[in-house]
Amino acid sequence: MRKRRSLTFMVSFSLPAWLVVACIPLASCGQGPASATQRPLSFTTIDYPGTTETILFKLNASGDIVGGYFDSQGLPHGFLLQGGNFSPVDFPGAADLLPQGINDSSEIVGPYDDSSGVTHGFLLQPDGNVVTIDPPGTVYTEANGINNAGIIAGRYFFGNNPGFQGYLFSNGNYIIVNVPGAISTSLASINNHGDMVGYYQDASAAFHGFLMSNGQMTTIDFPGSNNTNAQDINDNGDIVGSTVIAGVRHGYLFSNGHYIMIDAPGASPAVSGIALSGTDTHGINASGVIVGTYKDTGGVIHGFIAK
Repeated sequence: MRKRRSLTFMVSFSLPAWLVVACIPLASCGQGPASATQRPLSFTTIDYPGTTETILFKLNASGDIVGGYFDSQGLPHGFLLQGGNFSPVDFPGAADLLPQGINDSSEIVGPYDDSSGVTHGFLLQPDGNVVTIDPPGTVYTEANGINNAGIIAGRYFFGNNPGFQGYLFSNGNYIIVNVPGAISTSLASINNHGDMVGYYQDASAAFHGFLMSNGQMTTIDFPGSNNTNAQDINDNGDIVGSTVIAGVRHGYLFSNGHYIMIDAPGASPAVSGIALSGTDTHGINASGVIVGTYKDTGGVIHGFIAK
């Protein structure tokens, strides 16, 4: 898919009483512990038939996974992996797409490019109905996660604004969710309690993950790294994401105040000619099943499931 940029505007709407959206100054954000451990996991490699690039994004409570693959022309296509079987995720008007979120009702969200190359968010409902998600005035929109109440989390770019802004979308209405002082904010996921995770870029261009819960924001920085994102949060409060240390990307699980590094077997270390080689973790469900992607030493990208 074409290189993603970002967007800006503000519309308020009424959210459910249990969902509190608020940002506090960065100086008061919490930090994680100063060490990380490894966790033994059982990994299963997932490759879409006939391709060398497979990405797994998120999964629901039933273990249904959304992801994508790239064809020989480098164009992305979406799929649903259910019970070990792949089925396409597509709809008329989409030149290419990458589904990135799914809830327990099998509603699927993601970004798609139209025939003009403009990127929009989408909600694909189980009956095949498609809702395009474009905040007013935006030139680029991603939909990245959806909870069981149908609230969608994503990011967008507006006009001359230099960075992404995060947003929530529900019942046709939008609200901006930004980290104060950040030059760019991206929302990646929202769980059924209204807890949100994502990542932001500070004035020094460093990337940090964050959690917004009950009106409080906590910064998520993997120990020893100045490049961390948070991609998903389950209803138990477990968070997964990725971090870069010494040029190598690692996945991680942040649970009960502790960081656990996740490296898929066969993932490449720093290899000449392979930028940011390693492991990305993108999704986790309430059962603790983790999905993600890794790049091997030959530069081939595989999906994985870890339990």
